Parts: sequence; C-alpha cells; structure tokens
Amino acid sequence: MQVQFNTRTILPMVYRTEKDGVEKAYLSTTVFSPQKFNLTPMAGMMPIQQIQAVLEECADNAQEVEIQFVEAQTKFGAQMQIFGVKP
Repeated sequence: MQVQFNTRTILPMVYRTEKDGVEKAYLSTTVFSPQKFNLTPMAGMMPIQQIQAVLEECADNAQEVEIQFVEAQTKFGAQMQIFGVKP
C-alpha cells in the first residue's frame, strides 16, 4: 500500500506554555484564505520529536519550512498531520 502526502511550504507559529512543571508547545500556521490550521507531528518519515523541533526552530526564526502532510478536521478545527519536514 502506498500513501500519498501533500507538500506545502508554510511559516509555522509556536505558542509555548507551562503547566505543573510540564512545558508544552502548540504549533499552527495560516494559509490562503486565511485559514488557520493546527499542526500535529505524526510518526512517519521522521521521528515526532525531530519534526516538533524543526517546526519550533523555524517558528522562532520566522523561516518557511516545506512539510509533507495530510489534512484532517477535528473538534478543535482544521489540522495538518505532518509526517516530514524540510527546512
């Protein structure tokens, strides 16, 4: 079985928070209309922690990044599930 991923260049944004001593980073991006998508690193072509780190670094440095993703709709809104990144 072969899976087809979409490819798009985005400018990620990161929001960091800490609760009960645990740091959490939320990723998002805005594309086209503008529509905001939540970004969720997923296991696939790269480890989740590596995808998260690349997206956070690009967000901190205002750099665009190319992603391999699939779109999904969740109860929290539109989401891009990211399986690979190229800074």
